[in-house]
Amino acid sequence: MTAAYETLLDCCQAALNVLDRVLEEPPERMTGDLPEAVRGLVCVRDWLIARRRAEPGAGDVQERLDRTNAILSVVTGGEYPLVGVRRQRIVEARDALRQLADSL
Repeated sequence: MTAAYETLLDCCQAALNVLDRVLEEPPERMTGDLPEAVRGLVCVRDWLIARRRAEPGAGDVQERLDRTNAILSVVTGGEYPLVGVRRQRIVEARDALRQLADSL
């Protein structure tokens, strides 16, 4: 998925668009697009890993990578709860991703 986006911000925005779309769905239909949201977040993570490898001393890259991994964990946890989708976790992940995108 990384190759489809020219910049990290493009990749981040694509993931945000999916999360926004997921949150517009009724709870029983949210799970259908969550795998796409996870793929988008993995794309963001892959961009950041590549950037960290290219610039090993860049502390802001590691901090963004850590934030992205946390967001990815929240979305994955929201996707696979014991019962139903945890909407609030997806809202929190989307908001955190938006903050990350704004910092790019």
